[in-house]
Amino acid sequence: MPSTDLEVAPPKQATKTVTTAGYGAHSATTPLAPFSFERREPGPEDVQIDILYCGVCHSDLHTARNEWTNTNYPVVPGHEIVGRVSKVGSQVKKFKEGDLAGVGCMVSSCGHCASCKEGLENYCENVPEFTYNSEDKHLGGVTYGGYSKSIVVDESFVLRIPTNLNLAAVAPLLCAGITTY
Repeated sequence: MPSTDLEVAPPKQATKTVTTAGYGAHSATTPLAPFSFERREPGPEDVQIDILYCGVCHSDLHTARNEWTNTNYPVVPGHEIVGRVSKVGSQVKKFKEGDLAGVGCMVSSCGHCASCKEGLENYCENVPEFTYNSEDKHLGGVTYGGYSKSIVVDESFVLRIPTNLNLAAVAPLLCAGITTY
């Protein structure tokens, strides 16, 4: 397997986890295959989403094939996520169980640096947490994306999806569609 420059933190033990299923690549030359992994249980500010649709972005393919030479295997791609909220943390204010929600390429940031305080989390001085192939700041290891049954995301990085939209058509808007716009 190719090595990467990302120093992956070892798994942390304090956070409760649940096993979920997804599709992951185990090397640059293998197809996506069923893969089980751990997700954290929602914390006070987290939203858990049962994934209904996930777009296929070309960056997912670049990552699965290690074309950018930074992939941590196994990798579960997917950052154009639409689903239904299945759990919310005790401090979540914008979502409730049953709501439709979307997630793009980021799932968290420090929230304290100058960039984050300006609403520029993508420039987080402490490195934002991306949906997949990023340091998992909660569990250690790496983050896994939307080619899976569910995901847990900080409420600040979850978008409300109107109920009158075609959810399959909404998923790509979370990356490719917004890029085109």
